[in-house]
Amino acid sequence: MNPTDVDTAKLQGFDSFELRLGDELRGERATLGKSLLDVQRDLRIKASYIAAIENCDLSVFENTGFLAGYVRSYARYLELDPEVTYARFCVEANFKGAHPDLGRRREGGSNTRVSAISASAVNDINPIFGRAATSGFRLADFSAMGPLLVIVLLIAGLVFGGWTLLKDIQRVDIAPVEQSPVVLDTVEFAGFADAANTDLLDRTSEQAMDLNRLYSNRALSVPVVTPRDGPIGAINPQIASISAPDGASQAAIVAAVETLAEIGSPQVTIAEKAPLISLFAQQEAWVRVSAADGSILFEKVLAAGEEYTLPARAEVSSLRAGNAGYLFLMVDGQVFGPVNGTNGVARGVSLAAADIIASYAPLGTLTAEMRTVSEELTRAATLSDEY
Repeated sequence: MNPTDVDTAKLQGFDSFELRLGDELRGERATLGKSLLDVQRDLRIKASYIAAIENCDLSVFENTGFLAGYVRSYARYLELDPEVTYARFCVEANFKGAHPDLGRRREGGSNTRVSAISASAVNDINPIFGRAATSGFRLADFSAMGPLLVIVLLIAGLVFGGWTLLKDIQRVDIAPVEQSPVVLDTVEFAGFADAANTDLLDRTSEQAMDLNRLYSNRALSVPVVTPRDGPIGAINPQIASISAPDGASQAAIVAAVETLAEIGSPQVTIAEKAPLISLFAQQEAWVRVSAADGSILFEKVLAAGEEYTLPARAEVSSLRAGNAGYLFLMVDGQVFGPVNGTNGVARGVSLAAADIIASYAPLGTLTAEMRTVSEELTRAATLSDEY
């Protein structure tokens, strides 16, 4: 036997085997590291449908209408060509589409021919429609006018119904009542007529007066004056004369003049002006001014250079003061003092003008030098309080 005739086993490689679509889909899915559950979660397609697509098994699908979309979506998910993948799936699974009969019907329908009927034949069969067509009236025009006619009838019905309803609402029906009307109040026509006539007369007279007032002259040429005396021509100079005063009236006049002379001019008493009393502190001094009834009129610590004037009509009784050696009294601007006391405290000091003049020596008026010293003391006290 020749060795060439012996069937030698051929070496087979990777390309020698047939590569099916399911193996390629599973390989791409493994390359992406996705399981069937991952694909189901991403594409919202059941894992059983994905496995059936990989195995080209059509028995799993209850409805093949969505099969083309499933295959294309899965191919697009694996980054493959959707159309090529779907074509390979149809070949390997022997899938011809969801409705394969439609194609055959379409192909068979193209071969059939429909015989045309001429217009003359139609006219021969039905001469009535033939004459209608020749007269210019077409059924298409009637069908186009039908909806318009319906709309017009609907609008007319709505208008008529609204008008009828409005008339029914505005209609007033008067139904007869079996019970006769009862007279509730009787009117005295005689008195009513008299009152009406009286009112009519009053109104007529008022209107006449208003018309007279309206058409009368506003400015009269001669004023209307009612005479209080008689005419001058009626005066008799022989009768009317001035009577001379008698002796009794002259005596009364003389007595009144003598009484006025005895009374003389009225006496006018001029009240003396109350003196103006003031308190002046050369340094800080506490003072309390009390009235005659014991009530306190004024109480304060007078600062250096401060002056307090008593009320003009106040009934002042006494003064009580601390640091009285630096407190002075003034009567109408005349300075008296100082007010001294035991340990610098003065009690029961009378503030009457006569008592002040009698008890203290006059020091003259408040000079400019004393005011300057007081202002400097006040300024120094203020600075000491600030620091």
